[in-house]
Amino acid sequence: MTAHPRKEPTVEGSLAGRCVLVVSTNYAPEHTGIGPYSTQIAEHLAASGADTHVLAGMPHYPAWRVAEGYRGRWRVRERRGGVTVHRRWHTVPPRQTALRRALFEASILVHSALTPPRIRPDVVLSQMPSLAGGVLGGRLARQAGVPHVVVVQDLMGAAA
Repeated sequence: MTAHPRKEPTVEGSLAGRCVLVVSTNYAPEHTGIGPYSTQIAEHLAASGADTHVLAGMPHYPAWRVAEGYRGRWRVRERRGGVTVHRRWHTVPPRQTALRRALFEASILVHSALTPPRIRPDVVLSQMPSLAGGVLGGRLARQAGVPHVVVVQDLMGAAA
């Protein structure tokens, strides 16, 4: 694990100099859906001076197939817009059913829980609609003993 020196929050509550972990199934280069939201949040935090990391799935939306360049890979670490992105493999069902969605969520949860980024965050932000992302973010925040913030961007119809 990479240790980050803990800083006391300023009066303004700035995250500058702190390590933030954003947990979101979707992230750039996805250009529709939740991907742009999580990308904008993470890049804003990075531009504000936070050491920003994202734990995400492989790009797959809206096509519901893993994007070229990411296929067949279990883990990817990349830098995008000042953010370190840690991607993990997961199933991508071409058609949605309740069972296939459950397998999608379970694969995200299991693989990311078994291979989390080797960082020590000061705060974990989970972006929903991924149920696995919310559970995973809570688990990682508890392990690090840090606050967990949940941002509900959308609700999954298939999960409901």
